[in-house]
Order: sequence, then C-alpha cells, then structure tokens
Amino acid sequence: MAVHSEAAFVRRPLPWGTGSGVWIAALLLLALAGFWRSYVSRIGAADAVTHLHAGLMLAWFAMLSVQPWLVRTRRLELHRRLGRVSYALVPAIVATCLGLSHLRMSAATPESSGFQAFILYLGMAASVMFLLFWGLAIVHRRQPGLHARYMVATALVMIDPALARLLMLLPVPGPAISLVSYGAVFALLGAMLWLGRGRPGQRAFVVVGAVFALNLGLLMTVPRTATWLEFARLWGGLPPA
Repeated sequence: MAVHSEAAFVRRPLPWGTGSGVWIAALLLLALAGFWRSYVSRIGAADAVTHLHAGLMLAWFAMLSVQPWLVRTRRLELHRRLGRVSYALVPAIVATCLGLSHLRMSAATPESSGFQAFILYLGMAASVMFLLFWGLAIVHRRQPGLHARYMVATALVMIDPALARLLMLLPVPGPAISLVSYGAVFALLGAMLWLGRGRPGQRAFVVVGAVFALNLGLLMTVPRTATWLEFARLWGGLPPA
C-alpha cells in the first residue's frame, strides 16, 4: 500500500483493509479446521513437501495479518519492506502446491486417478487465482483501496479447499460441495461490497467475484474432459523435481 507522500498519508483517513487482520485470522482458523483431519492431526506422518507448503501458507497468513496493522500504526516503510518478502514467498507457495499435486497424481491408482485429476484441477486453479490476485495487488500497490482488496482476495482462495474438507464430513452430495463453498465466497464478497459501498477500490471485489465465477464454471466441466484426464496422467508421470 505504498503512497506518493508518506507525510500526506499520515494526515489521511486510514484506507480500507487496515482492520482486515481479524477476518484474516478467522480464515486461518477455517483453514486449520479444514485441514485438521488430513494434516494437522497427523502432522508427524506428512511428507516434507506438505510441511513446507503448510509453513509457507502460515507465513502468508501471518503477513496478511501483520500488514494491515503496520498501515494502521503508520509504519509504512516497514510495511513496504515486509511486502517485498512476498516476491519470494508467493512463488515458493505456488511451487510447493504444484509439487504436492505432482506427488498426489503420481501416487494415484487406476481406481483413484479420476478423483486425483479433479483434485489436481482444484490445486492448479487455486494457484492461478492466488497468483493473479497477488499480481493485481502488486500492480496496484500505489492505490491503497485496490491493493488491500486484492491482498484480501488471496486469502479468499483458501475458503474452498478448507470448507470443502469440512463438508466432506457431512452428508453433503459430492457435486454440491463446490457449490456450497463457492457460495460462501460469493456471500462474503457480496457482504464486503455492501459494507464498503461508496469507497474507492470496490471494483476489485467485482473482478475477484468474476474470477471465482469463471473458475466455478470451469470446475463443473474441465476436470471431467478427456483432455484434462490425459494432462493429469502426463503430469503424474513427470519425474520428481
């Protein structure tokens, strides 16, 4: 959230997003609950790539929580310095996500290959959205309203994988799980649009909503196509990095 004049910024009202740390913490709790059964409760049995990915994601949530506080307390230079860490952190997160998808796909049996191909799509789509929202936040780093909203959107990407795992524990039909988790995302975006109406930068949430809607449409079709299944087979057959 860099500004042209730090002195001028100190005199301005605080931009939207400086109080988002509480919401980011709530999303982190959702992620911990969602991944409790598959990772947290059996942390000692997880592989090194999973541990690395989990640690990097925790670092990302920590950054998203700290950065608004730094702006709220007017520590802008420290905010900018910490923000530069994302140039290394984000590619590392995406690399570990892709590494995990390769491990899971390469270990798939003929009976589980279709399901793992679906999981592969989820992971790759989430990585693309995460990169896109972070990239837009960086492009708009001198426009606090847009920058903050796109950064918040990177955390929204975690709602589907976390909430979907919780829904799997309930009698929810498989095809409905994504509709429910994406419905939660759209509801949250709608609430933020309503609560922030009239403030600059709200168009970011419109873009974010359109990206999620596009991916939901693709999610309903692409993973079941022969082209994607063949890609998944080839992806799983790649040699480990």
